[in-house]
Amino acid sequence: MRFRESPWRSLSESAARRIQAVSANLVARLEYVTDWRLQKSYYLAEVWSIEEKFERLSAADFASWSHGPWSLPVREAEEALEVQGVLVRTRGQARRRPEAEFLHIGASATVPRIPDDAEFLDEVTRQIKFLDGVTLTQVAKATLPYKEARPRQRIDLDGYLDLLRRKHARLQASAKVAALVEEARAE
Repeated sequence: MRFRESPWRSLSESAARRIQAVSANLVARLEYVTDWRLQKSYYLAEVWSIEEKFERLSAADFASWSHGPWSLPVREAEEALEVQGVLVRTRGQARRRPEAEFLHIGASATVPRIPDDAEFLDEVTRQIKFLDGVTLTQVAKATLPYKEARPRQRIDLDGYLDLLRRKHARLQASAKVAALVEEARAE
């Protein structure tokens, strides 16, 4: 019998709380959130955070499944938030199937604040708010980290971050770029 290595790394308690906070904030900002939609939205927020801010949004690992990126830590955060009463799961009519389970913020729940990324998450949700699940999955699958990941393996978001930081450092150190910047300033 052969066992595959798990794509999930263990998390500290503070890292798990951060994933819960980001998950709750995404659910609060989006509509018709299923587990599938939260997974893809969270993944895109991670990738865009790397591309725009050169930093990870959280320590959530994602694996490359045939239906797109999926994260056990995000699912565990979802379940922890349900136990805390922050998230509530309801069944409702869905577009492509008779019913689906939707995530909502509980009526008396307080969404954890993340002031350092609130504006960023507002922008992410503005970008994806009206994408249906299929389109959201296609956008997630079109990202470089997903495309480079082997099926059923961890998507190397930390490696992607490192790659972009090195490229950025090379550009900053480039004499040609410095000359273009000086030329633009002179105009």
